[in-house]
Amino acid sequence: MHDSEVTGILLVDPDAQERGRLKRELEACGWQVWVAADAPTAIRVYAERQHDIRAAVVDLQLPGLQGSRVLAGLAEISPSLARFAMSAELAPYTAAAFRRMSHTPLLAKPVRIQELDSALRELEAVTA
Repeated sequence: MHDSEVTGILLVDPDAQERGRLKRELEACGWQVWVAADAPTAIRVYAERQHDIRAAVVDLQLPGLQGSRVLAGLAEISPSLARFAMSAELAPYTAAAFRRMSHTPLLAKPVRIQELDSALRELEAVTA
């Protein structure tokens, strides 16, 4: 486990296989991971564990396209929470628009664990 501040991650993905894969791989990198499959669970888990969770990784394509709302809701609860978005099959213009409208990093699915781990470690270095 890391000694610095960013150790807890909330992972929100409706796909059980992808959620499980990312959780296992992040834990193998030393992160503590809480998971949620939908928007209500994500908000509840964060509210219960917000002192442990320093970053959230949210699939934008939660059922009903709730991912953006989850990111916004988490930002309202805790503006200092680091947030990452991920999505599969986004059209290039949609991804570009998201990046212009948001400071939230956008990762393409399937997420490569090295890319996510690196982004989290960069965040960790900044907040340590």
